Amino acid sequence: MSTATGDGTGTGTGGGAGSGTGGTGERGGAAGRAARGAGAVAMDLFRKSWFVVLILVVWWAISATGLVDPYKLPAPGDVLSTLGTLFTDRALLDDLGATVLRLVEGWAIGVVAGVLLGILTGGSRFLEDGIRPVIAGLQAVPTIAFLPLAILWFGFNGTAVLAITAFGTFKPMALATYGAMHQIAPTLMMAGRALGAKGLFMQRTLIFPAIVPSLVTGLKMGWSFAWRALMAAEIVVTGAAGLGGVLELGREIGAIDVVMAVILVILVVGIVTEQLFFTRLERWVNRRWGLVGAR
Repeated sequence: MSTATGDGTGTGTGGGAGSGTGGTGERGGAAGRAARGAGAVAMDLFRKSWFVVLILVVWWAISATGLVDPYKLPAPGDVLSTLGTLFTDRALLDDLGATVLRLVEGWAIGVVAGVLLGILTGGSRFLEDGIRPVIAGLQAVPTIAFLPLAILWFGFNGTAVLAITAFGTFKPMALATYGAMHQIAPTLMMAGRALGAKGLFMQRTLIFPAIVPSLVTGLKMGWSFAWRALMAAEIVVTGAAGLGGVLELGREIGAIDVVMAVILVILVVGIVTEQLFFTRLERWVNRRWGLVGAR
C-alpha cells in the first residue's frame, strides 16, 4: 500500500511489511530446525552414553562409601588423574601407538590369509574335506596357547606378538569366509558359469561381491579376537613395547590405578574403532548391496 503527501513525497508499507514478515518467518523456521537438530543430537548422545555414565556413577558411589578397599577399586578421579599423568610424559602414547600399529598389521595379515583360505576351502570339496575340520578344531584352542611356539620361532620380541595377533584373526576370518561361500545361491553360480565366468574372473566379479556383506561380521569378530590375542601376548612378552607391557608393569608394582587407566584406554580405542570404522562400513555395505533394514 502507498500513500502520497501534497509535496509529492510517497511512502510504501505493503512490500516492506511483507518482506519483514517473511524474513521473520524464515528465521523462525531456521531456529526451529536448529533446535530440533540439536535435540536429535542430544538424544543420540544420550542413547550412546547413558550406560557409561551409569557405570561411572556406580563406580564413584562405591568408592566414595568405602565399601571396597581403595587399593582394589580406586576412585574414578584417581584413575583419570593417573591417566593424565601417563599421557603427559608421553610414555603411554608410545605404547599405545605400538599396540595399535601391531594390532592393525596383525589384523590385516589375518584377514587376507583367512579370506583367501576361506574362498579356496568353500570353492573346493577336496579342500573343504581336508582343511575345514582342522580350522574348526583350531577354534577350540586358545590362540595364546601358540605363543610359546611363536617365541621359539621368532624370539622373545614384537614379531612373536604380531604372529599371534595375525593367527588370532586368521581362524575366525577363515571360518566366516567359508560360511559366506556356502550362502551364495547356487543359481548365481550357475548363471555365472553359463555366461562363461571362471577362475579368477569369477572370484573377482561374482564370488567376492556376493560374500562381502557376510564378511563384515567376520571382520568385526577377527578384530575382537586380534585384540584378545595381542593383549595376552604383550603381557607375556614384556620386552615388546605396548599397552600389555604397561598392564603387566602395573600388576608387578601393585599400581591398580595404572592397570585400570590402561583398560580405559583399550575401551576407548574399541569404542572409537567401532563407531568410526565398523559402523560406517556396515552402513556402506548395507547401502551398496541394498540390504533390507539397513540403517
